[in-house]
Amino acid sequence: MTRHRTSLGIVAALPFEAACFTRQNIEPGTWRIVTDNLIVHYTGVGAANADQAAQSLLRLGVDALVSWGIAGGLAPDLVAGTIVLPEEVIDAGAPDNGGGWQYPMGRYPVDPDWHGALKDRLARKGIDSRSRGSLVSTPMVQPEPQKKAALHHATRAMAVDMESGAVAKAAREAGRPFIVIRSISDTATMTLPTSTLGATDQYGRSSLSKLFRGLLENPREITHYPILLHSLAKAKKGLRRVFELCGDDLALPAATTE
Repeated sequence: MTRHRTSLGIVAALPFEAACFTRQNIEPGTWRIVTDNLIVHYTGVGAANADQAAQSLLRLGVDALVSWGIAGGLAPDLVAGTIVLPEEVIDAGAPDNGGGWQYPMGRYPVDPDWHGALKDRLARKGIDSRSRGSLVSTPMVQPEPQKKAALHHATRAMAVDMESGAVAKAAREAGRPFIVIRSISDTATMTLPTSTLGATDQYGRSSLSKLFRGLLENPREITHYPILLHSLAKAKKGLRRVFELCGDDLALPAATTE
C-alpha cells in the first residue's frame, strides 16, 4: 500500500489571510503555488469571489479545499483569536423582509477524518480550538451585536463568515473534501464601525481618505477602534500559528492506493 501526499487549495479572502502562507506577493483575484502540495488563492470577500476561486483551484487539480481566514463570533463565549474548526457549514442565504433568515438553509458537513486529525494535531501543539458546532455563511457582514445575536438564535452557529458556504458547495459538487479554519476577529458583543466597512474594498484594501471621511461623519466610532485592532491582531496571530505548527498539509490524511 502506497501513501500519497495530497494537494490543498486555500481560499483566503483578505491579503493578511493569504500572507499566512507566503511572503511572496499574491495579486488580488489570483493564486500562487506555495509548496509542491499547497496553492493559495487570494479571492476577495464574498460568496461569488470564493466560488470563482474554488472553481479555479479545482481546475488546477487540487485534492481538497480549505476555507481560511477570520470570522465573526456568534457564540457569546468565543474570544478574539479563538481558532474555530466547525463540523458543518450553514449557507444562510439572504435575510427575509422581517429581518429573520430564510429556510431551508444549505448544510455542508466538513470531512470528518480531516477535521478530527487537524483538531488533534492542534491540541498536541498547544492550540485549544473550538471544534464542535457549525459556522454560518451570510451574503453580508454582520456588524452589530443585535444582528449577531439574531443570527445565532436562528442557526445556533458559533461563528459567521461570507465565503465558507461557497467553498463547501464547490467541494461537494466536485466530490472533494473540505474543511474550514477560522480565527475569531470580532466577538459577539463587538460592533464593526461603518467607517471601516465603507473604507474597505472587496479585496480588503483600505482607503485612508474614505476612512477619515467616515470618522468625520461618525466621530463616536473612534471608540471602537482600539478593541477592534487588538482583536484583529489576535486573530491574525492565531491563523499564523496554525500554519506554522501544522505544516503545509494542515493534517489532511494522505491518500492511499494499493
